[in-house]
Amino acid sequence: MRIAILNYEHAVATCVTGPAEIWSAMANTIPLLTNTPLKNPVAIDYIRADKKKLFRKALETGVEEMLGNEQVYDLVIVPAMRSAKIDNVVTGERQLVDWLNQQHAKNADLASICIGAFLLAETGLLKGKKVTTNIRFADLFRQRYPDVEVQDDKIIIDQGNIYTCGGAFVFTTFMIYLIEKYFGHQEAILVSKVLMINTHQLPQHTFSVFQLQRNHSDEKIVEAQLFIEKNYEHSLSIEGLAGRYYMSNRNFIRRFEGATGNTPLEYLQRVRIEAAKKLLENSNDSIEQIAVKCGYEDIGFFRKIFKRNVALNPKEYQKKYGKTGWG
Repeated sequence: MRIAILNYEHAVATCVTGPAEIWSAMANTIPLLTNTPLKNPVAIDYIRADKKKLFRKALETGVEEMLGNEQVYDLVIVPAMRSAKIDNVVTGERQLVDWLNQQHAKNADLASICIGAFLLAETGLLKGKKVTTNIRFADLFRQRYPDVEVQDDKIIIDQGNIYTCGGAFVFTTFMIYLIEKYFGHQEAILVSKVLMINTHQLPQHTFSVFQLQRNHSDEKIVEAQLFIEKNYEHSLSIEGLAGRYYMSNRNFIRRFEGATGNTPLEYLQRVRIEAAKKLLENSNDSIEQIAVKCGYEDIGFFRKIFKRNVALNPKEYQKKYGKTGWG
């Protein structure tokens, strides 16, 4: 099996070397532990473009040479890029974009990590497909590529011969998933145990941090957001908020959703849930105490809303991310 990993300028280094090390470990350890050679030996190359030429460097030998047109890979991995360099990468790596198209036309599978999906989308191969990317950049991705269906609540999306995953450091789980696709379940489990990689199916929003959505020009709605963020523990109503800013309920909801992407109620719930997450992580309060501090008198409703937003119930979240969970 031949694997190519793009090593372009502004790529996140760990998303280049990390996948290579996981595949290399798989290739080396499975034969040792099972006394059975791999059904398909693995060779890994790093690919980069420079001065309108493509180069490949073999992981095993470290030797770099020009990449010939005849070379075809089974899997090409597109690593994450520095988030501040998205424009630089998608405009500056056109040669790699063309090469991805050529490889895919020769039946190579393509897999992007995190916001590496932006570079993969430049090929046009994602049109009409479902993809995932880092949840923080999902809206930007939708703006740039409106004909691609972004499912940012997913960690991994498999479209048959195109694979995408969410956050940059999900690449560990992602590589185990791909090992299973190419080599089988037992091999994937064995590698995950040897490398102590935790495989999970939790959605991406389990790990997300709510970003306050103030990147808009509606000053009244910014004021309303700030008021919600400072008073979320109190009982707040749409009528009260709308009246505070001299709007009808309908106009307030319309403007708020247009500016932030959330209704006022959704925004309030997200602020409260984010506050609850921080308390669950850092305090020794009970679930009931935390619910009240975050504006929920109905504990059952708090648990329901929390799980809807985080995919874990409060107790599970506290156990996983609270102070005692790291002991």
